[in-house]
Amino acid sequence: MPKDRELVLVSLLQEATRIANEADDIRDAGLPVITAVCAATGWPVGHLCLPDERDRRVFVSTDVWHEEIAGEFAELRKASEDVRFPLGAGIVGRAAKTGRPQWIADVSDEPMLVRPLVNCVGSAIAFPITGRGIVAAVLEFFTREPVTPDPGLLEIMADVGIQLGRVADRMAARQALLFGSQRLERILDSCVEAFVSMDEGGMITSWNAAAEKVFGLSKEEAIGRRLADTIVPPQYREAHHLGVGRFLTTGEKRVLDNRIEITGWHANGYEFPVELATWAVQDPMMGWTFNAFVHDITDRKRTEDALRHAYEHEREAVTRLRELDVAKSDFVATVSHEFRTPLTNVIGHLEVLTSGDAGPLTAAQTRMLGVIGRNSDRLRALIEDLLTISKVEAGVFDLELRPTDLQEVLTAACATVEPRAKRRGHRLVLAVEGQLGTVEADPEQLQRALSNLLTNGVNFTPDGGLVELTARIDDDHVEIKVRDNGVGIDTDEQPQLFTRFFRGTFAVREAVQGAGLGLAITKTIVEGHGGEIAVASDVGHGTTFTIRIPRERPLWL
Repeated sequence: MPKDRELVLVSLLQEATRIANEADDIRDAGLPVITAVCAATGWPVGHLCLPDERDRRVFVSTDVWHEEIAGEFAELRKASEDVRFPLGAGIVGRAAKTGRPQWIADVSDEPMLVRPLVNCVGSAIAFPITGRGIVAAVLEFFTREPVTPDPGLLEIMADVGIQLGRVADRMAARQALLFGSQRLERILDSCVEAFVSMDEGGMITSWNAAAEKVFGLSKEEAIGRRLADTIVPPQYREAHHLGVGRFLTTGEKRVLDNRIEITGWHANGYEFPVELATWAVQDPMMGWTFNAFVHDITDRKRTEDALRHAYEHEREAVTRLRELDVAKSDFVATVSHEFRTPLTNVIGHLEVLTSGDAGPLTAAQTRMLGVIGRNSDRLRALIEDLLTISKVEAGVFDLELRPTDLQEVLTAACATVEPRAKRRGHRLVLAVEGQLGTVEADPEQLQRALSNLLTNGVNFTPDGGLVELTARIDDDHVEIKVRDNGVGIDTDEQPQLFTRFFRGTFAVREAVQGAGLGLAITKTIVEGHGGEIAVASDVGHGTTFTIRIPRERPLWL
């Protein structure tokens, strides 16, 4: 390659690096990079292709074009407007599928054109922009005459694609951060207790739906106001400021990390009793954030006061004392029950109704209660999954390994999933090879892992399919397989299956239930046993998960 040509290409790479450092979006970076490439190579036209928002396995043309002479390639732009490039189809689809540059020296000899052949084009070249192993965009360039592939240009353009991949990485990171923030906000808004947070300066930064009801202020009215002047009664405000200042300067905590009873201040100007649980979190960039769950205990206090007064006025009458005794016992039971989550309450009432203790049910009522029960179980499973993930992240998720009858665990896992399989018309098969005996395991968690895999098989297998659980001894290990003949998993998505909150393309498109936590938790449980899990899948033919765990407790556990 001539020296001056080499310098031009190096200068192009440097310019692409500068653009990648400054841009926040692929579209923003696309046009200046395309312009720089055209100027450096002499290719007269280039443009940007992005994944379709509805199906990210298909790439489409955008309005990001550069033409050396405006309108000279109008025919090409027109031919590209409505073209779709599935992975592997056309030069764009091939670049997107392989992750490598593609060069067509003479388009008239190309057998796999997707768009109509236009007279103004001789050669075409497509460069993928890759971020986190995924092609996020494709840059496409054209010449008027056929051009022989240039290895030096291909190498430089591959590097350009890598540099622009950093822009895609930043976009993905922002989207993940936004998703996490929105998910947390939805969770907090679903809480029955008020959630409030403030920054180091004492300004309210978070305010959920329950806080609106408890304190009589909308989120828009509350956020940005000084917390002490908003929800702290006047007589406690000075103590509040002193406590925050003392913590920030010395780290001393008197109220933080405790659950206490105190009074709150309503927007209408009155005090009311609350139960308060507070904690603080430090961010390296934003400083300390102070968080609190607040529970209005007005009704409970009124009940306590009523019982206390009744007991004091009627203590001389034996009969009344007995009645008050019963009332007190009922009250204690009621208060204990109120500390349970609303979900437990819902499930308990469902069990009473479905058992017939509350009276006979019609067929329609039974069906409706069945739907409520399944959705309650789904919500409870989601909460358990979220708590497990929190324990894993905090490093406090521990397994209790003990000699365990593996056959019992396998049978229990199948029994848990069998009702769901029957509703879908699936055949659920348990096949054990020989005598399994006992293994060192946590039976509850191992059953949970197997139930997750079986549920996964049921959810992703069309009605009337087969889901099979097999197990056998393999030397000093136990090998367990969960196999289905369902839709399968795309090869590109398999490496992400055990990532927290990952939802495959099929699951998103078909709105399959789940938060993307089951497989991540399963992997954690298997590895906690000193084992490993692997997946093999063929799209349209099914999926097999294979678990291998040692029969005896590993030395490092």
